[in-house]
Amino acid sequence: MTMEMDFHTKRINLNEICVLERAVAGKIYKAGTCYIKLSATDEEVRQIHKPGTIDGRYAAIEPNGNINTDYLLIAVERSFPEFLRRYRTTINLQADTLKHFEVDWHNDKDTQIYIVRCYKDVQDMIDMLKNQIDNEKLIKKWYLENMMV
Repeated sequence: MTMEMDFHTKRINLNEICVLERAVAGKIYKAGTCYIKLSATDEEVRQIHKPGTIDGRYAAIEPNGNINTDYLLIAVERSFPEFLRRYRTTINLQADTLKHFEVDWHNDKDTQIYIVRCYKDVQDMIDMLKNQIDNEKLIKKWYLENMMV
């Protein structure tokens, strides 16, 4: 008997699974907490991998309970550009707009694990290709420097 994964998503507000707040100076956040820039906002979503502090220029997205934090990062990264287009004021993002942050969420834990594994495999391939390109640039540079010796 094979187990089928459920790839259907549900649109949820991040407040249902996380605490969203402007990062508090000196507060220790859980490992896996995501954070986004509020001032001069860019589209990058960052994550801490061990308990630690987050600078007050960022908003913290701290998971409640037992959440797959690798999957949380993927879900936030996928939804953040749309959220940003909708709620950014000029170049800044207001912390009180975080209450409107919604993500597409897979409830099935096995599906989450599968998606994380697929994302990591793709990222590994991207990193390998970037390294290959960097190495080929070095080879090209060496050949150009030694062409007229």
